[in-house]
Amino acid sequence: MIEVAFSSSFKRAFRKKIKRNRELEEIFWKKLEKFIKDPFAKELKTHKLRGKLAVG
Repeated sequence: MIEVAFSSSFKRAFRKKIKRNRELEEIFWKKLEKFIKDPFAKELKTHKLRGKLAVG
């Protein structure tokens, strides 16, 4: 399972942008939950990192 950590700048931006919109906040948490279970789920449109960002 993946561990997700949020930076302080992300937390500030989250409060500022999403907190006002309950529907958007709900979508965010559902997508995050899905990402933790399967990071490469087709509906998330994620991909392996390449170049300098690639791990290992």
